Amino acid sequence: MSIFKQNNDKLNAIFCVAGEAKPNNGEDSYYYSNKGDKTIVAVFDGCGGIGSKRYNNYSLKTGAYISSRAVCGGVKSWFDTAPDDASKIGDYIREALDICEKYADKTGRLLGSLGKSFPTTAAIMYKNSDKITCMWAGDSRCYMLDFDGLCQLTEDDVDSFDALDNITSDGVLTNVISASADFEIHKKEFSVNKPCILFAATDGCFAYFNSPMEFEYLLTSSLVESENILEWQKKLNDTIKEVAGDDYSLSVCVFGFENFLKMKRDFKNRNIYVKNNFIVSDDDISKKWDLYKTNYSRYLNEK
Repeated sequence: MSIFKQNNDKLNAIFCVAGEAKPNNGEDSYYYSNKGDKTIVAVFDGCGGIGSKRYNNYSLKTGAYISSRAVCGGVKSWFDTAPDDASKIGDYIREALDICEKYADKTGRLLGSLGKSFPTTAAIMYKNSDKITCMWAGDSRCYMLDFDGLCQLTEDDVDSFDALDNITSDGVLTNVISASADFEIHKKEFSVNKPCILFAATDGCFAYFNSPMEFEYLLTSSLVESENILEWQKKLNDTIKEVAGDDYSLSVCVFGFENFLKMKRDFKNRNIYVKNNFIVSDDDISKKWDLYKTNYSRYLNEK
């Protein structure tokens, strides 16, 4: 549903933008759905480097390609049957991976490193009334955008935590979903009862911008320059596609706004503020990041 529905305290719109670096071989997957007060947005990024093995009986697709879609299917099954019990989501994911392993041939063609069997990241946001549950593994992220600005809700599973460092350096993943190794599905809960935009993103969406400030500026600029939700969806896709050097998936839900016109007007002040204070030359990025990151990280330290 990408049509904006007037709803002052519930879901206004839900959609996804996605693209492939190699047509028909993209290793991202995504899912979004809404049932009454229950909404989910999720993305999955198959880990191509450690999941490069190709399987003859899976049409020579990589383990990364297969895992992102299989785990996506497991999350869909969880949402369809047991969404109020977040502790069970790992069972559905492991069941999906077990099926991948069961039907995988042992003669697949190996490319690159030996790596792991069917590896993927995941970033999942489940909203039930005012309660938001974030679940994740790897470096795909859950975000919230409100009138105070962009904030990251999940901590990257890499050997460097800082969000700016994770753009400029190639951090090593310390935790990914896989059929051949233990993994952890992190969980964190929030209570939000104000208008906001929630989204899950693979690193192809944010890692090719110079900073988190520029990513926020893209989000708000494309919004205030659009006349309706469909145009905003297209502008988001076009801008990310132009910048990204990888597959990308951005799964979005919008809550609590009176109408689209008021939403974009309310975000205009924030857009101007970010432009005037944080969209700067490369030489100034680290200094501006020091000023920006406290607000950007305002939910990360919540227990």
